[in-house]
Amino acid sequence: MNHWVLPLSASADSCDNRAGLSIEHELLRRALAGDGRAFQSLVEPHLAMLYRIASRACGDRALSEDAVQEALTIAFTRLAHYQADTSLKAFLASIAAKRARTLLRSERRRRSYEERSSATERVPEPTELLETEQSARAIRAALEAMPDKRREVALLRLDGNLSYAEIAALLGTTEGSARVLAHLAMNDLKSRLGALLGTPTRERPR
Repeated sequence: MNHWVLPLSASADSCDNRAGLSIEHELLRRALAGDGRAFQSLVEPHLAMLYRIASRACGDRALSEDAVQEALTIAFTRLAHYQADTSLKAFLASIAAKRARTLLRSERRRRSYEERSSATERVPEPTELLETEQSARAIRAALEAMPDKRREVALLRLDGNLSYAEIAALLGTTEGSARVLAHLAMNDLKSRLGALLGTPTRERPR
């Protein structure tokens, strides 16, 4: 497996949009020819976004890093399927979200097996948690309880910051349908968070 050692400090705002598109097309051409360095330069501006998505989905730093590394490897092998005139950010975000979810399921199965096999008692968690940690856990729990498609839309919208058009292209639907799905996902997330955190929710008017 390739290991893409890339800095998180890179920024996509370092050049003009038009010049950026021209550079992106050239990097894409070189990457498709097998140039690994060109691929690194191509994905560099999107690394922070990929880590946000993976971190939100996994809740574990090491697992998030693995998810991003594997997502980049998958993206490199599937680069021929990427359409140059579409959003590279959306292409990468979708792969990262799905890969993070896959790794999380695998890790849970592994831990479950270890817990069943081990005779030692589990170490209890601290009774007091920082508010930010509590919120992060609540969000992950809420996302995990959502249907797969809504969860993916929520991740792409919240952490990928994708537009409705980009989400629609990924899901193979219309922009209007993507807006509706995103709206449902956000409402679902708020409702589930309210239940998890014990926040009273207003009853909808009949």
